Amino acid sequence: MPSIQDQGAGTVSSAISLLKTIIGAGLLSMPLAYSTDGTIFGSFIILIAALTSGFGLFLQCYVSKYTTIGHATFFNLCSITYPQLSVIFDVAIAIQCFGCAVSYLILIRDLMPTIITNVPFVDPKHYKVFWLFVSTILTVPLSFLKNLDSLKYTSILALVAIAYISVLVVAHYFVGDIPRSGLIEYFPSSATKVFSTFSIIVFAFTGQQNMFSIINEAKNKSLPSLVHLVNFAIIISTLLFIVVGLTGYLTFGSSVNGNIILSYPNGVTTWIGRLSIVFMVVFSFPLMLHPARISVNNIYNWAIQEENKLTEETSLLENNQEEQVDSRIVPFPEKTFYAITIVLLVVGYILATVINSFAFILAIVGATGSTSISFILPGLFGYKLIGSESDDPSTLEKIFKNLSLALVIWGVLVMITCLYSSIVL
Repeated sequence: MPSIQDQGAGTVSSAISLLKTIIGAGLLSMPLAYSTDGTIFGSFIILIAALTSGFGLFLQCYVSKYTTIGHATFFNLCSITYPQLSVIFDVAIAIQCFGCAVSYLILIRDLMPTIITNVPFVDPKHYKVFWLFVSTILTVPLSFLKNLDSLKYTSILALVAIAYISVLVVAHYFVGDIPRSGLIEYFPSSATKVFSTFSIIVFAFTGQQNMFSIINEAKNKSLPSLVHLVNFAIIISTLLFIVVGLTGYLTFGSSVNGNIILSYPNGVTTWIGRLSIVFMVVFSFPLMLHPARISVNNIYNWAIQEENKLTEETSLLENNQEEQVDSRIVPFPEKTFYAITIVLLVVGYILATVINSFAFILAIVGATGSTSISFILPGLFGYKLIGSESDDPSTLEKIFKNLSLALVIWGVLVMITCLYSSIVL
């Protein structure tokens, strides 16, 4: 277990933030992924996703040293590697993270009326809007916290909710109180079914959107310390995904629901489980709004400041490297911070109120945004920056550089696969 730091964002706080960023609503769909992939192949895909996502997080830790300390962002690293693409990627990041945040609000809106079925003085047809309004009591104050370290206590509460859901799934399997109504497979019966749930597993490990913030706030920014917390978060997440996915699938078989908690019969434990989901997504909302706000600010600054547009010829190897990097620090005045936060909250709640379902749009955005954040961008950064300090990179640097290129290729394949499954299937 990571050691506790005396002040600042210690290793434990950073590990909690990363772990909560990774483990989200995707955990609830793991049994469904197993129902299409089978027990053996499903576990194999989870391990592959863990390795590739973990390597992406490692690359973020590695390349953060090429920016000014405490100011590592996707935008800054794009500015010193692929400047013409910096705004494009920030748009993708903003849409992806904001889309996830809105999806959490929609989940709250749709789930709360099934948990509390009677609200005095409120017409049943207004229950969904009512619960959205109630959720602002928690989401709005948390959304105005500037640092992820400030959210560590709510992240702990969210992890407690995740732990309850996990125990509920595992306990039902071992107690054996639910008759299985579907078949159990070891391997997928068709490639089409694998494609249909492929994104669930691959994107379940997405934590890259907050990784740079975690690095910037960490008291100990050394590479060994950062790698330690990445390994901790990936290992715990992998074990949880496999355990919940397997036990949930073995309980219901191929008839498992897309949201495992909705598969269980009504009862006190199930009621608490559904409430735990609401708590989990309520506390996940500000974690998604945080990177979205940073990306929107980057886009805003790029739009009003032409000097932020750099050319491909800008190199880290120039003598004035440190001054160039400092000039790329994107300002984030307090007024802009509050203005962007308010706009995102208002737009987010309006969308959550008027949109019935935007699963298709979210799937498209996830296939492009999540893939860019998780694999393509970290891989491009690693390929461009690792070993750039010398004319003769070490053997280890060459290995990391080649693996970075492989991660980019993997990201492109994942994007094509997920877009295919979203559009065609």
